[in-house]
Amino acid sequence: MSDTSSETINTSMTIDSSNPLYLHPSDHPGMILVSKSFDGTGFGAWKRAMTIALSAKNKLGFVTGQFVQPNVSSQIHLWNRCNDMVISWILNSLSREIGASVLYVESAHQLWMELNDRYGQVNGAKFYQLQKNLCEIVQGNCDVATYFTKLKTNWDELNAINVIPPCTCATAHLIAKRDEDQRLMQFLMGLNSCYDTVRGNILMMQPLPSLNQAYSLVIQDEKQREIHAASMFHSESASMNVSSQIHSTQYSRYDNKKSIICSNCKKNGHHASKCYRLIGFPKDFKFTKSRRGAANMVGDEKDLSNQEFTNPFLSNDLQENAPTGPSITVQQYNELMQLLQRTQLNKESNAQPTTSLSYANFAGPFNEEATGSDTM
Repeated sequence: MSDTSSETINTSMTIDSSNPLYLHPSDHPGMILVSKSFDGTGFGAWKRAMTIALSAKNKLGFVTGQFVQPNVSSQIHLWNRCNDMVISWILNSLSREIGASVLYVESAHQLWMELNDRYGQVNGAKFYQLQKNLCEIVQGNCDVATYFTKLKTNWDELNAINVIPPCTCATAHLIAKRDEDQRLMQFLMGLNSCYDTVRGNILMMQPLPSLNQAYSLVIQDEKQREIHAASMFHSESASMNVSSQIHSTQYSRYDNKKSIICSNCKKNGHHASKCYRLIGFPKDFKFTKSRRGAANMVGDEKDLSNQEFTNPFLSNDLQENAPTGPSITVQQYNELMQLLQRTQLNKESNAQPTTSLSYANFAGPFNEEATGSDTM
């Protein structure tokens, strides 16, 4: 018994790192090889990720059936240990329900085949769903990278379903070129209308570029648009800041001017040192009130007939805010008042005879009746 154990230990010590039976000291049953657990959907992507991870660990032969259980008794223990390690890695990448359904499988190859038989069967519904997704995918509000990733995912799933045997003849290259041109057209058709220019340039190339080259050209055009949009945004923001500063400066000046009150005339907007009632009105100053008070203050002895007329029935505030228009002098105002008075007198004089005549007609018969009664 002790001889067998020592032989196994010695054999394990002499295993090369390239041997599939070799386990690195960092390998343990709780290791998770893929980032997303398989929950029954997306089996193709999960299978591809697990295949890459197991190949990197040099344990892919355990699931494909290439490394079967050896007949040498000295290596059975090592094979069982590696087989159990691969089973643990696969179970860790499955959901709890699916993992419980395959928990009692004895070998990694049987576990792998059962998952393929259960979820890896290609049917018409899956093929139809992938083709429908490809027809409905457009760029929309996504950027070019996100849009291309959606297309590439569906294309890869279709390739996994329709596996073509490898071939090196010229016909195989023509078929591959035709499939790539179809994907190129599908990629260009789903782009937004803002990429019409670069799309036209790609279609004019002879021969047509590969899908990756077309994607690179579209990405370059998108980057140029982002740079142009950023420069436009900075210029517009700068102009908006300047205009806002101008408006704020104007408002601040208006507020500061409004807060100033003259100690002489008690009006806001100027100091007493700049008050026209003290220093005199300029020659080109336009009066909105009667200039009598201003003329008395500055000692101006002009004729009152040349003064502007203001409505005496409006208050000072209403006169200040009244709309400007043609003004009349005091002499014109007096003439207008005299004309109105004469018109009124003419109306009264014309109406007076009519009143007297009607009164006489009314009094006449009364006097005659009275006279007749006296005679009788």
